[in-house]
Amino acid sequence: MTLRDFRIGWRLLLREPGFSLVTVLGLALAFAACFLLLGYVRYCFSYDSHVPDAARVVQLKQRINWFPRPDWNTRAMLPLRQVALDSGMVEQASIAVPLDAPIRAGEHLHEVALLAVDPAFAGIFGIVPVAGDVAAVLSRPDALAVTQETARRLFGTAAGVLDRTVQVNGETLRVAAVLPDPPANATTRWEALAGPLSRARPVAERTLVPDWKRGGVFLKLKAGADARQLEALLQEAVDASPMEQRMRSGPMGKTMQGPGTEVKIVALPDAYFDPDMAASRSGDSYGKRSTVLALAGIALLVLLLAVTNYVNLATVRAQQRQRESGLRKLLGASAPRMAAQFLAESVLVSMLAAVLGMMLAWMLLPTFAGLVDRTLQGFFAPARIALALLAALLVGMLAGGWPALVALRVRPAAALAGRDNSETVGGLWLRRGLTALQFATAIALGGMAIAVAWQTRFASQADPGFNPGQLVTVDLPQDAKPEAILAFAEAVRRLPLAGGVALSAEAVGRDGRKIVQGFRTRDGRDLRLEIKPVSPEFFEVYGIRPQFGRLYRADTDRANGDALVLNAAAATALDYPAPQAAVGQAPFAERGAIVGIAPDIRHNDLRQRTEPIVYILTPEYGVLTLRTAAVVDEAERMLAPLWQRYFPDRIMAVQPAAAPFAQTYQEDARLARMLGTASALAVGLAAFGIYVLAAYSVQRNRRQIVLRKLYGAGKGAIARLLGREFAALLAAGALLGLPLAWLAIERYLAGFVERAPLGQWPLVAATLLAALVALLATARHTLAALRLAPVGALRD
Repeated sequence: MTLRDFRIGWRLLLREPGFSLVTVLGLALAFAACFLLLGYVRYCFSYDSHVPDAARVVQLKQRINWFPRPDWNTRAMLPLRQVALDSGMVEQASIAVPLDAPIRAGEHLHEVALLAVDPAFAGIFGIVPVAGDVAAVLSRPDALAVTQETARRLFGTAAGVLDRTVQVNGETLRVAAVLPDPPANATTRWEALAGPLSRARPVAERTLVPDWKRGGVFLKLKAGADARQLEALLQEAVDASPMEQRMRSGPMGKTMQGPGTEVKIVALPDAYFDPDMAASRSGDSYGKRSTVLALAGIALLVLLLAVTNYVNLATVRAQQRQRESGLRKLLGASAPRMAAQFLAESVLVSMLAAVLGMMLAWMLLPTFAGLVDRTLQGFFAPARIALALLAALLVGMLAGGWPALVALRVRPAAALAGRDNSETVGGLWLRRGLTALQFATAIALGGMAIAVAWQTRFASQADPGFNPGQLVTVDLPQDAKPEAILAFAEAVRRLPLAGGVALSAEAVGRDGRKIVQGFRTRDGRDLRLEIKPVSPEFFEVYGIRPQFGRLYRADTDRANGDALVLNAAAATALDYPAPQAAVGQAPFAERGAIVGIAPDIRHNDLRQRTEPIVYILTPEYGVLTLRTAAVVDEAERMLAPLWQRYFPDRIMAVQPAAAPFAQTYQEDARLARMLGTASALAVGLAAFGIYVLAAYSVQRNRRQIVLRKLYGAGKGAIARLLGREFAALLAAGALLGLPLAWLAIERYLAGFVERAPLGQWPLVAATLLAALVALLATARHTLAALRLAPVGALRD
């Protein structure tokens, strides 16, 4: 290929602006999608790659089986740090305890991810301060290190902030170091660091030898250390811990099969794709390797389909240029010379599409980042751009091969006489097969998108067991004193727009705080049941009526009372023949009578069955619920002065009572949007593909069409002639795509214990949509075929 070939190709593109626009734009959209998806895949596989010797850095994860619905989390027993150091297999070790307290800078409070860590933490993660001394920060109780972004939030600038002061938990800390911002693809993130003896920590926790509390534990193994051996040693320490022994000797221990608390080691390079964490309550922060690899497959498939469309369209143009190709052969043009011309045109189109695609990717990056719920960085590094352009060059060379082969097969005499059809039957069937694959992809993705979106809508709108209208919730500080919480609730109760106030351990629908308690029945059995601490007003404020008996009431019950309210599942767990049979009974040796059975309230999502629950009047409160006719913003303004009076060093969070139910299915809604976007792109590519194939079909059958017209064929017969081919392609696509969609939908819905009444209509709807797209895409060329003039077509 020479520069002259590219100049000729450029002139051809300008001569046919409609063809050029459609071709370049179609490829550009595919390049943009491929660039974003493959960039995201690389981003996911690069998690924690910034950590020095990341393969030797491990994090402890733990699962407490004493809890109801136990799942893995990264909060392990803190003394395991010392156990690991004593093993001789660890080079460095550090705890990382989140401090649930905002930072006050001046008059403003800021939510900051503040970690209390050991001095070894900086060495494990390779933290090099931008300014100051991070080692001094982690060894002094009055010092604090902040990232550059946090410094800008607190002080408006990241420069000159050393020695400036902030307040945490009423204690004054001095900024002694400024740190670089952790990469967005880091499984462990922080915005500020303090030492283990920091004044920001509660007084009882300011120790280098913490008790059996939980937090992050990071270890850097010595070269050659056996991680599995260390894991077994840590498990032995957990089994022998005072807390575990205490649980084993109590009523709950007698019902536990297997370890009460499990601990495992996960290497930092494997942390993001850890399947245990992906299936946990914090799964939104982790990825599934199969899902990410599927995205890579979709990216390559999208590019393949777009290139297929371009090859189809370029082949149609090569057919239309048969006379030009035949004339060039007669004038002595060699095969390499002719092939170079077609390859140059293809490379030019591909490179233009790649540049436009990267521009589209740059504009769509914020939207895409929101779609995958990640803060994406480094997408447009020079190396990535160069790699994308190289890929575009290879795509152009490969895509131009077939049209060049078509041109080389032209027989000059036949082409100049207008009698040649230079494409082989095999080539035609290959392009038909690729078009059917486009329809299969569109139908499969469309059916999946509809099913996921419908199930998400069904789940988020499922009856929670109460009417959340006119209810707002306020998260209470975790370290607030009970008397402060009760005083705050009483002050809120006296507000003019307050229609009732209730307290509970957790917001209904947010499965965060898990409390399990051992109960000993009067007949000597030991049971582990989940408890929900509530105030006496809880059921009245939520408007929940009893299923049997009565529920708690403010005028008859008091906090710390012995009366019990159960749900039906708990009554069944107690072996009562029917829930109503439990009312009035006192099955527990140290508890009062069961006064009523509450209806099923959705404390969990639709992926979990209703568990046995005992509602108790124990003042372990974490959430205040207010019934009010005020909207959320008005309620927040109404509550703000009281919050400032009782909790001046905490940030108030007010939300509708319905919010946790919507938040539970955010990941499902995100998946539906991603599938919907991919489906729209696939439908667009399929429409483009069948549009091109329709153009080629009309071009190839011009003589047959006009001969049928001359022999009296009507418009319906001509339309059926063309329609049969496209109907067959649609049917082939449906036969391939529908089983795949059905399998994917069944696999997704298998995680729910309650399903939306879907039936088969998502698959039917996706097929009908594909049929409509095919009809619209072929309409123009069908009409053109119906208007073909016999004289002109036969002369050509």
